[in-house]
Amino acid sequence: MKSEFPINGRTVGKGHPCYVIAEAGVNHNCDVQLGYKLIETAGAAGADAIKFQSYTASKISTRIAPRYWVEPEDPKGTQWDTFARLDKLSARDFKSLLGHARHVGLTAFSTPFDDEAVDLLASLDVPAFKIASADLTCHGLIARAARVGKPMILSTGTSNLSEVDEALEVCRKAGNEQVAILHCTLKYPCPPEGINLRMMEHLTRAFPEVPVGLSDHSLGISVPQAAVALGACIVEKHYTVDKKLPGSPDHHLSVDPADMKAMVDGIRTVEKALGRPTKGLEPLEEEAYRFARRSVTSGRAIPRGATITREMLTYKRPGTGISPRHLDLVVGRVARVDIPEDTTITWEMV
Repeated sequence: MKSEFPINGRTVGKGHPCYVIAEAGVNHNCDVQLGYKLIETAGAAGADAIKFQSYTASKISTRIAPRYWVEPEDPKGTQWDTFARLDKLSARDFKSLLGHARHVGLTAFSTPFDDEAVDLLASLDVPAFKIASADLTCHGLIARAARVGKPMILSTGTSNLSEVDEALEVCRKAGNEQVAILHCTLKYPCPPEGINLRMMEHLTRAFPEVPVGLSDHSLGISVPQAAVALGACIVEKHYTVDKKLPGSPDHHLSVDPADMKAMVDGIRTVEKALGRPTKGLEPLEEEAYRFARRSVTSGRAIPRGATITREMLTYKRPGTGISPRHLDLVVGRVARVDIPEDTTITWEMV
């Protein structure tokens, strides 16, 4: 597997800025104009990409499959009920969304949930494919997408390490080694105690050649920023233009444009703050090094020729003289010059 690869010209992998995906899913509510607004605002907020979902209700779920999320307005509905309400975006509509994303300069791709969706997205030349956590064991779907030859992003919610390994092997056998994996807890919304960010470290140890990131279902923006501090190469976050919109059940748990901008800004701040794993004087500290540190200082006047005793010395700022850690080396030396009281002592004086 490749440790880094480009998505539409933007390199993803360790040592590169975190790739931030605004997961719009079906928050377009099957309205192309709302989709345009999602694209425009996500780009303005600093996201690197926007991602949608491509499915047909009859191909993803039986009519009686229970939901694993809550919809207060339809508490007794099934997965099929939700999917059937939100699968009305046509191929032509989706082509328009991708074209608008190109127009505004934002990378756009989608998660396919069936073979026909893979083929449609391939025909539209999307720059990457995302596989949902729930489909990590759908090897036929993964292989079909992988054979297109575009970068693959696999979410790993509900899976064990063996299943992640198997999915990666499916991609490899399909001739695709441009694969990233995202830690995910498949719960909407997910409480902080269920996130388990350290799982990213486990995935990195298990698959050191594969970029690792986070698909986040928590509320707020703290978790994605913490993920970047722990090394996430990709962060995916559900995105909407208005958390109070009806339609998609994801609106209320998504970030809005202001949240997304704050999240991206925070991620970029974290990246700048991470620095390097070596301890030493930072260039920004040079002035403090000279003036905030202390030096051996005369506590009284010391005449030339006097043998210096401990009682004659103290230590004060600035740090332009002999370091206090060498104070014992100064004791017993002979003053070469008259040293007034409260003087920063240098080696030339003793």
